Amino acid sequence: MANKESLALELECTMLFEANPYLIETARGLESRLGRKSEDLEPVLELLVKQGILQKIGAGPSAVFRYQEPTTHSEFDFTSELEPI
Repeated sequence: MANKESLALELECTMLFEANPYLIETARGLESRLGRKSEDLEPVLELLVKQGILQKIGAGPSAVFRYQEPTTHSEFDFTSELEPI
């Protein structure tokens, strides 16, 4: 698969899981949902797992993938806004 096609499929998978954050699906199920070949999907899914976008549960053909919501960290410094007593 060409790099351009791979990037498009990566985006397509990411958007599917972001739009359906509780979706849990096998590569075979994604094949039918997206109308793509599993040979094309599997390397893209593994890449999304490495990037932390998807979580893979299990192994082999029965492995399922689910969206892994990104964690956000915020730091607040309120001490500069406090008035001395």
